[in-house]
Amino acid sequence: MPSLLFVCSANQLRSPLAEVVFRSQLERRGLSAGWQVGSAGVWALEGSPAARAALQTAASRGWNLAQHVARPVTEDLLRGADLVLVMEREHLEALRESFPRFGDRIHLMSEMVGEAGEVEDPIGLPLERVRSLLDELERILQAGWPRIRALAEAGRSGSAADGAQG
Repeated sequence: MPSLLFVCSANQLRSPLAEVVFRSQLERRGLSAGWQVGSAGVWALEGSPAARAALQTAASRGWNLAQHVARPVTEDLLRGADLVLVMEREHLEALRESFPRFGDRIHLMSEMVGEAGEVEDPIGLPLERVRSLLDELERILQAGWPRIRALAEAGRSGSAADGAQG
């Protein structure tokens, strides 16, 4: 079963929204039972709730983030993830520096659609910017599906080898 971890700064807005979007897309493809999907934050404060803007924006699409609890990225989370998608280069660099063993699993989210940009953080901005973020996440995850699937499956092969060695 492939596993995917979305990572942003605090695990309160971008990564929880990416998680719920991806879960919804898996459900539409009839694949929700075949994937493990989660989120975390490079600098997350354990136990923090989702940002109000994330709750409202998700609810506008029929998704519920009320039970979301922020968690920081840990070695165990990375070990269990076949693919890690980060929002910003700063996240990419921080994780690859702190956890070099898992560097090949960590990718900038925009790379999934052949772009080099970042998924900017709209925290504290008007709700319309958060809605735009949600649209961007949906676009990237939909168009990037073939690459996401391929990388997660390749990572799963590597994860099995890591488990056998460790």
